Amino acid sequence: MTDSLDRWLLLQKFGLIGDAVFHLQAIHSIAAIAPRQCLTLGMPHPEPSADLFVDDPAVEGILKIGHGVLGRLQNIPLFAKENFARAYLLGRSTAHAFTFLGAGIRERLAYGYDRLQRVTLTRALYRPLPLPIPQIAQRSYDFMKAQGIPFLPEGQKPVFSPARLRGVLHQYTACPRPWIALGIGASVSKRLWPNAHWATLVQELCAHYGAGTIFLCGGWKDRERAQCIVDNLEAPQTVVYAIGEHLASVGCLFHYVDLFVGNDSGLLNLAGVIDASPVAGLFGVSPVLTYLPRLIAVTPPDGQGASSMESLTPSQVGATILQKVPKILPH
Repeated sequence: MTDSLDRWLLLQKFGLIGDAVFHLQAIHSIAAIAPRQCLTLGMPHPEPSADLFVDDPAVEGILKIGHGVLGRLQNIPLFAKENFARAYLLGRSTAHAFTFLGAGIRERLAYGYDRLQRVTLTRALYRPLPLPIPQIAQRSYDFMKAQGIPFLPEGQKPVFSPARLRGVLHQYTACPRPWIALGIGASVSKRLWPNAHWATLVQELCAHYGAGTIFLCGGWKDRERAQCIVDNLEAPQTVVYAIGEHLASVGCLFHYVDLFVGNDSGLLNLAGVIDASPVAGLFGVSPVLTYLPRLIAVTPPDGQGASSMESLTPSQVGATILQKVPKILPH
């Protein structure tokens, strides 16, 4: 058992990249008021989300936690062994709130959605109404305001070391400009745009902006998809496969690209908060992310609603992007 009694735990459903990105503001703001200016993050599925925090001084460690009934019971001795002085739960799981109580954590803070969760807490409660996914970040913002936690100006952005940023730039320095990154993956299959559509869009963008470098970004499961896109190109292009790369390296790449276009996915969220270039998101079946104010959202034509990703044609996507970004500025 550790002797330190000033360590804080923050638990959320960090199973997906988007979940982690949604809560960067909360992580950094809460860490700033912690005794050690850092937190331990509890994640049920830490890969690859944990890679986002390798250079982040606000995160002292990642704790892989159990999920399901048995997993949550196993979390009680795990949390007790870590000897946390305070724990935050940014979510509505009453079961996780009870693990804080069972582990003997002195200060326990959560949203307080229901009476069962509220009996586990030790601080003033915040009880937000349920919000859909696009507004999920607003829950943590409102919670921090209710707790009097100051916002950090740059808290929404991930932190990468200067050495890592320089290394990624050096890795691709020979690639011709402009650099256009495509987030071709998604955790939900219905959010995937057809491969042939991607290939057509690449040709349209290169015809307008000039032949540069196309970065195909995604997880290992997207390698076949990336190859399919390349096979559908009618004219040869300079293509870099950023498939299955370390998430921090991909985040560094997003600092240097001239344009990002992606499915509604974790990488879209990541590019959006980095906010180093225009970011366009494809929302054929899901509501638009509202916490990214500069996002170029491409949605189905009026009257079609959220029907399918196929309803977003390459010509529509291309026209929307070119209208918003008629010229790529030198990076």
